[in-house]
Amino acid sequence: MPAPTHAFRSAGPPVRRSAVLALGWLLGAAAPAAAQLPDPFVVPRGALRLGFEPVYTNYDRLFNQAGDEFPLGAFFSADSLGTAHLPTLTPAELAVRAITRDGSFRFNLGALRARLDADIRRLPFTLGLGLTRWLTFTATVPLVTTRVNATVRLDSTGANAGWNQITSAGSDPGALDSLLTLLSGLEAAAAQLEAGIAGGSYGCPSSAQCDQARDLVARARDLAANLSALAGVPGLVSGDGTAPAPPFAPLETSPAGAAIRGAIEALSAELQTFGLAGLAGGLPLPTSGADSSAVDEVLTDPDFGYGAGALTPPRTVKLSGIGDIELGLRVALAQREGVRAVLGATVRLPTGKRDDPNDFLDLGTGDHQTDLIWTLDAGLEPWGRLGLWLSAAYTLQMADRLDVRIAPPDRPLAPASTLATVDRNLGDVLRVSAHPAFRLAPDFRAFVSAAYEKKWADRFSRDGTPIPELETFTGRETWAFGAGLLYRVDQGRVGSVLPIEASLSYQAAFFGKGGATPKAGRFALALRLYYNLWGDRPPTAPPPSPTPQQ
Repeated sequence: MPAPTHAFRSAGPPVRRSAVLALGWLLGAAAPAAAQLPDPFVVPRGALRLGFEPVYTNYDRLFNQAGDEFPLGAFFSADSLGTAHLPTLTPAELAVRAITRDGSFRFNLGALRARLDADIRRLPFTLGLGLTRWLTFTATVPLVTTRVNATVRLDSTGANAGWNQITSAGSDPGALDSLLTLLSGLEAAAAQLEAGIAGGSYGCPSSAQCDQARDLVARARDLAANLSALAGVPGLVSGDGTAPAPPFAPLETSPAGAAIRGAIEALSAELQTFGLAGLAGGLPLPTSGADSSAVDEVLTDPDFGYGAGALTPPRTVKLSGIGDIELGLRVALAQREGVRAVLGATVRLPTGKRDDPNDFLDLGTGDHQTDLIWTLDAGLEPWGRLGLWLSAAYTLQMADRLDVRIAPPDRPLAPASTLATVDRNLGDVLRVSAHPAFRLAPDFRAFVSAAYEKKWADRFSRDGTPIPELETFTGRETWAFGAGLLYRVDQGRVGSVLPIEASLSYQAAFFGKGGATPKAGRFALALRLYYNLWGDRPPTAPPPSPTPQQ
């Protein structure tokens, strides 16, 4: 649904809004160790290998620091929705406490329940070129589609607040006029009292009644300021009128609503004891709680201070594009029939799209910063049908700069005012895996797999000062298990003996700890075809000798 138009517009420029949303780095956290099987082969000299190796990853749950599972939407959920998730409500909450003199008051919009699931579809096109018998150049260009599906429900049963009637989302078109009348009356009364005090009325300059008059002036202006903060009247909340409008106010029937009315009535009666007119106007308060669309309206209307996208968008949030391109070299350490090992070095380029800081649900197509990756793949098959394939990788993630909303991950609905450019250094990643193999046929292998991945915590800073709230939950450890099949056959093609490879594998995270770790499943396919460009060709057999004439 379209975002509501606020009853008044702030003077500041609107925050950019994207067509896709942001869970940011939390959802962007890598899934468990890669499901692809180890690759202990190099491309023959002069041969070209072309591959299509799609990978599908999905998850709707996470592991916490202790290894317990929780739903992906938990950080967007709350038993009592209030200032903890919507921090722009804080000035209004403090104003209610000041007016009612109840220091324990907290906004409660009801129970917010968010359900999220996400998937990443990588369609990498790979290239391998055999430069020598022991050296291969590689390139990977991934086409990436990310998807986040979200539904949010707000149950206002037991809520003590509803829509602020001063905004157009409220239901009282005359609410602003009524409040302005009250505020004008409070200021006029304070000015009259000050004039009387200066003129010697009320036994001034020194009497108990004069002290009461001075106190009444202060309380009238305090009430006006707090009512302005509660309602979000521009020009009275901040000097330039650009403070975010408080979207919610206490219900008329709630204890806080009754206390606000009582405070206004009591001050009006006290003014009359000093010979002044009673107060006219008032602060219209909501009579019912907000519905499930309220959170989306708050996030999408920049006047409320977020300038972001809805948590329940009309369509599933998708982002497609080129991921982070990889270029590398692979060196054969051993290529004997029973023992194969390949050492690799790869640079990952910043070509992918980051998630949008003005969007709370999108997944980027890449990290968009440079990485250096060292790999070791080995295949040990000296025991006939049985074998053990191993893989290890270390990723050194380089520093970069990006725009983020500075907020802890368990409070993801950060206002637009928290948007800043920060220095980032993603934590390095270590991944090791073991794949016991059984050769079902000369060209056909079946695998089971076990993988361990450790990612060190990310580091964020601004002007040299660390930002710990962005670093929370970014380190993790994951254990994953799976299985796979590999078909590799050599055959004569274009005058040379070159292989064809095909594989499929599945891996799922069974345990994670240390941070917000996706409990992800990953399915991978691979098809690799080889073509001879300039490599050695086997000698051609001589033609048969002609049969002698009889």
